[in-house]
Amino acid sequence: MFIEGIVKTYNTDRGFGFIQCDDNRKDIFFHISDFPNKHQSPRIGEKLKFYIDHNDGKPRAKNIVRLEMKSAQPDSSGRVQPTKIKAQKNKGFNLVNFFIGAAIVAIFISVFVPFVSGIYTREKLKRETVTTSESMRISSKTGSNDLASNYRCDGRTHCSQMKSYEEAVYFINNCPGTEMDSDGDGDPCERQF
Repeated sequence: MFIEGIVKTYNTDRGFGFIQCDDNRKDIFFHISDFPNKHQSPRIGEKLKFYIDHNDGKPRAKNIVRLEMKSAQPDSSGRVQPTKIKAQKNKGFNLVNFFIGAAIVAIFISVFVPFVSGIYTREKLKRETVTTSESMRISSKTGSNDLASNYRCDGRTHCSQMKSYEEAVYFINNCPGTEMDSDGDGDPCERQF
């Protein structure tokens, strides 16, 4: 079972020291050879996790894991109390965050503007279609020989069956089941005409 503690003392010349355990045990001996990185010396107050080995008859810390770097200050009883070293936050201008934010705004604008203009175009076409179909109805009632009298719903539903753009507009506005306005903008057979 791992035990946690902090470095209480360390002799750099001889490469050993003692760990103060969190569970108030007697201080545990350690040697620098039991650290994962022997080139970086332990610091007083550094938080560790380790196993206790009793092979030589005396307890010794083995398989030491460095948890974090801390500075230590002794309290009134002489025990070392760890305090964390706080990382300083960079409050300056961050160019990467600026470009990420600019990219997000650009994507939003590139999606939002066409969407809004598409809604405007569809509404405009609906009004024009209503006006055109009303004028066709009025002209057909008055008996004038206009577009409304030239076309009638005869079961044609696709652009390939239409002879003119006006005929396609008449079919999409007056005949059910037509399949000539795939994007729903009120403009039929856009590729053909």
